[in-house]
Amino acid sequence: MFEKMTILGPGLLGASVAMASRKKNLANKIVVWTRRKEAAEKCKSQNWCNEAFVEIPEAVAGSQFVVICTPVRHIERIVSTISSNVYEGCLVTDVGSVKQKICTKASESFKKSNAIFIGSHPMAGSDRTGMSHASNSLFEGRPCFVTPEDNQDEHEIQKLVSFWKELGMQVSTASPVEHDAIVAHLSHLPHAIAMVICNLLAKSPPKWNQMSGQGLRDTTRIAAGDPAMWEEIFSQNRTALLHAAKSFEKEFKEWIKILEEGNKSEILNLLSNGKVFRDSLK
Repeated sequence: MFEKMTILGPGLLGASVAMASRKKNLANKIVVWTRRKEAAEKCKSQNWCNEAFVEIPEAVAGSQFVVICTPVRHIERIVSTISSNVYEGCLVTDVGSVKQKICTKASESFKKSNAIFIGSHPMAGSDRTGMSHASNSLFEGRPCFVTPEDNQDEHEIQKLVSFWKELGMQVSTASPVEHDAIVAHLSHLPHAIAMVICNLLAKSPPKWNQMSGQGLRDTTRIAAGDPAMWEEIFSQNRTALLHAAKSFEKEFKEWIKILEEGNKSEILNLLSNGKVFRDSLK
């Protein structure tokens, strides 16, 4: 699909994008940017990396496709940096899990640029981070959002959709605002709930830990994610997450009321509805 593509940030997602792109033969040349010289040298030794740089302008020079894979807190700054350095006609995307702020910044930064920015969010993360956990199959069968702004070129949108589909992803398109509302409910709220459960249980007697079954591990697995990364996500998507949290609060209060009343039929009804939804997840 591309003569040269650049990955900015070879962590779990960035390195996995590079590995999968090499496996699928989507680019003749794959270039990486990383802040540290040692990390750049390590990338150069990998079969999925042709070149690695510690300066962004060098890494993006001549690329037809740039994927920003840094932590969310850095993406807006990088968007500003590369807008005047990327190749004319270059397609730029990111992998950030919050889109409205990033896409707004990109829209401002790329106004005078001949490059095109369209946001992405491949939902293929893990509670593990770093290049050492990357995989060329990380994206297979996983959902991905592409979040174009109004009036963006349909050909470029479809090019980006095709890229993620080539990596094996199930792609949906949504506006940045719609995306943030959806992931606040489907991703950020579940993480917040798992975190609250763990904080509650952290106050219990230590011996309780030895008595827990697999259900607790399954329910709270995502709470093991990187706290710094999730603080960024919660802060960036605060408005949509608060709305989701208040919806959950209302639902949970209703459950408490039903439990207090001892209404067995309603308890069973809630459990059944929950099971139907859970069984519908693929």
